[in-house]
Amino acid sequence: MKHASIICYLVAVILCFSFIQSSFAQEEEKEHAKKEKTKVSFRDSLDHQFDLSDWLINKNGFIPVPAIITEPAFGGFGGALAPVFIHQNAPVIRNDKVYPMAPNVAVVAGGYTLNNTWGVGGGYAGTIRKWGVRYSLMGGYGNVNIDYYFDIEKLNKKDVNVEFNIRTIPISASISKQFKDPRFSLGLEYLYMHNELKVNNIYHTDYEVINEIIDDIGDYISDYVSGDIAKLGLKASFDGRDNTFTPNKGLKTYITADWSNPVVGSDAKFGQFEGAAYYYIPILHNLITGLRFDMQQIVGDIPFYLKPYIDMRGVPSARYQGNTTMLLELEERWDFVRRWSLVAFGGGGKGFDDFSKFKDADWAWSYGGGFRYLIARKLNLRMGVDVAMGPEGFTYYMIFGSSWLRQ
Repeated sequence: MKHASIICYLVAVILCFSFIQSSFAQEEEKEHAKKEKTKVSFRDSLDHQFDLSDWLINKNGFIPVPAIITEPAFGGFGGALAPVFIHQNAPVIRNDKVYPMAPNVAVVAGGYTLNNTWGVGGGYAGTIRKWGVRYSLMGGYGNVNIDYYFDIEKLNKKDVNVEFNIRTIPISASISKQFKDPRFSLGLEYLYMHNELKVNNIYHTDYEVINEIIDDIGDYISDYVSGDIAKLGLKASFDGRDNTFTPNKGLKTYITADWSNPVVGSDAKFGQFEGAAYYYIPILHNLITGLRFDMQQIVGDIPFYLKPYIDMRGVPSARYQGNTTMLLELEERWDFVRRWSLVAFGGGGKGFDDFSKFKDADWAWSYGGGFRYLIARKLNLRMGVDVAMGPEGFTYYMIFGSSWLRQ
């Protein structure tokens, strides 16, 4: 009943935000009425190439974002589809300075992979301009078959592969207030997850190793084990990028501090800290360098399946985990013509449980390349495909906006 009451509370929060948003939408409705009379063209007025700007801006349309899932942790192959609705927000003008404002984005999604992993979900991120408030609401359901890796120091065995089935209901909400300089904001975030776990398979032939694994995770062997995870956090951020979807210049950075405790609806007790920075530098007018740094730190007793991991193109999900993770990634984008771009990237990271074990932890390296097409010029939104080579082979990614896109 505990997780049910929390879900009811979050539903009430969603309804409250929806009411607030609708109360500020009267002027937008008048604007939409004008847009309905506007004829939509799928060709850009400048170069007459295929473009969805008018469809998105004037008709409140959506972009169908397909994805080919080649993630090794989820069976190696699958597909997903996510219609994305975008509402462009006018920039904020303060002290004769123009600051871009993030658009309102709504998305629904569904996906399936060959190892019978599937999920559905949706979310909305919006802005209440009058208050300078940004908020997001997300939820879904997933039936995930995923590999986790365990080290057995007693037997000097590393990376013993165990496949779990996880049934999860995640719900998240966030709200932040912009400062006088709208690039700075401070806010709260909340995540609730109801999880049910069970072991599908232990990929090892040594019975001694298998018995050690069973001793460690015995509760999950014969039946599903349920648990509730909840985190309440504080987030401070700076967003000086010139564009949300495909930035050409600027810095985005944020720091979060999350607290998990029965007081906020969790069965576990731990703290989680994360800091990240994304910096875009225009070397030339058509050559953009991107730098990404990310670090996460856990304090306390976190369930193994929630440990931070190296989240990078080409690196299997949940493969390189630890109480601490660090990664650095570089990306170059060359806009060789108005619509088309080539991308090259590479990076590395480590996951470890203690700083004294940093040297012994395995590096996770990846590199690759891809292309982009400017599908909505007025939003500077590019889409494309990346091919990445990582520790366990090639993977493919459908990219919407930036590969580092985070709201």
